[in-house]
Amino acid sequence: MRSVLTLPFLAGLATSLPSPAQQPFSLESDLAGERVNVSLYVMSRCPDARLCENVFQSVIQQEGILDKIDLNVGYIGTPNKTEPLGVTCKHGQIECIGNAHQICLYEHLPVDKAYAVVQCQNYPSTFPKEIGSVESIQKCVKTVGIDWVNSGVGKCIQGKNFNQTLETPQKHKGKDKPEGGGDDEVKLLGKEATQLLKRNIKEVYDKGITTSCTIDIDSTVNKAGKRRCVVDGGVWKGCDDGHTAQDFIRVIEEEYKNLQSKKDE
Repeated sequence: MRSVLTLPFLAGLATSLPSPAQQPFSLESDLAGERVNVSLYVMSRCPDARLCENVFQSVIQQEGILDKIDLNVGYIGTPNKTEPLGVTCKHGQIECIGNAHQICLYEHLPVDKAYAVVQCQNYPSTFPKEIGSVESIQKCVKTVGIDWVNSGVGKCIQGKNFNQTLETPQKHKGKDKPEGGGDDEVKLLGKEATQLLKRNIKEVYDKGITTSCTIDIDSTVNKAGKRRCVVDGGVWKGCDDGHTAQDFIRVIEEEYKNLQSKKDE
C-alpha cells in the first residue's frame, strides 16, 4: 500500500493556489451572476466519485479557475429519521460518517484545501476502507498542512469528543479502520458534523439527484440552463461537452465570459 503521506500532487494542489475566501457551505450559491456555479454530487466511499474527483482535481489546479467558480459539493443519500444520523447512505452508516467528515472540510476550509484533503483520502489503493475513520481524515488534514485544532475541522468532526491536547485520535478497539460504521463511530461524530450532514443530504435529495458522480455546471449559454456530466459504473454518460479536465475548464471559461458580458449590458 502506498502511503498517503507521500503525495507530491497534493502539495501542489494545496499550496500553489491562492485560497479564496470561504463561503458558508451550501448548495445555494450566494455568488450567482458573478461566478459559474459548479456542483459535484458524490458519495465518500463511491469509486465513481473517486474517478470524477480525480479528473476535477486538474480543473481546481488550473490557474485562476477558483476565482471564476462557486464550487459546491453535495452528498447523495436519503433522509431517514429512524437512522442514528438521520440519513441513509448507499454504502452504509460508515459512508454517512465519511460524508460528514468531508462536509466539515468544505465548511471550515478554503475549497482548494478541503479538496486536497479529500484527494488524499481517495489516494490509497485500499480505498474506500479508511473513509469514515477519524484517523484517516486527521492524517490527511495533517498531510495537507492544516491545523486540526485551529481550523475548526477537528471540533466539527469530533464535537464533545474533541480534545485539543491529542495529537492523534483514539484508535478504534479491535481494528484500526472501521468498515461497518457501528454505534461507536456514530457516537464519536460531532453535533455540527451531524447537522451539516442532514442538511446537505436533504438539499441533494430534494434536487432528485441519485447518481454518484454527477457534475452540474450552471449555464447561461445552454438553453437548458445547465450542463450535466455523469459517471456511472466507471462510464461517463451524457457529457455533451466532453469529460476531460480541459473540457470542463473550457466550459467554465465560456460560461464565465458570458456571465461577465451580461453584467456589462
